Amino acid sequence: MPVRRAVPFALALFITTACGGEAKKAEPEVKAEEPKKVEDDAVAKRRAEREAKAKAEKDAEDARVAAVAALATLPPKLPKDIKKACDAVADAQLKFFERMFEGPELEKLKAAQGTQRPMTVNGCTGLGSIEAAACQVAALDAATDKTLKSSISDIMRVCIEKYAKPGG
Repeated sequence: MPVRRAVPFALALFITTACGGEAKKAEPEVKAEEPKKVEDDAVAKRRAEREAKAKAEKDAEDARVAAVAALATLPPKLPKDIKKACDAVADAQLKFFERMFEGPELEKLKAAQGTQRPMTVNGCTGLGSIEAAACQVAALDAATDKTLKSSISDIMRVCIEKYAKPGG
């Protein structure tokens, strides 16, 4: 019986030595150098145009944000009554629309004043901040640059953030 056990062991030993038995040494892989990608002139030109356009858009947005922030100032004299101050905000908003828009756009905005004006006044009185209302009036009156055409909500928001009392 011990011979029967020895036969498979001897056979396995014989096969491993006959097949080389040793672990193959790892041969260093020769990496083929990747050919450098040569950009096509047209691809490079399109990339440069795209990057220049993105930079111009970012610069324009930064300028718009800075202009809105610069408008958010208090007038020399503050109103005494919040209701009158908020009516002035609604009036200034309408004047802003009249300065910035023309034709069908302006007519549409004027037609919406039936609901827009009360919402503006209610939102303003809900804040309870005469300073924020005065800032909004001054900022809307001072906004004459046509690039600020779509920035009315930003103008209103910046004044609220700057002058409305927290939790007010």
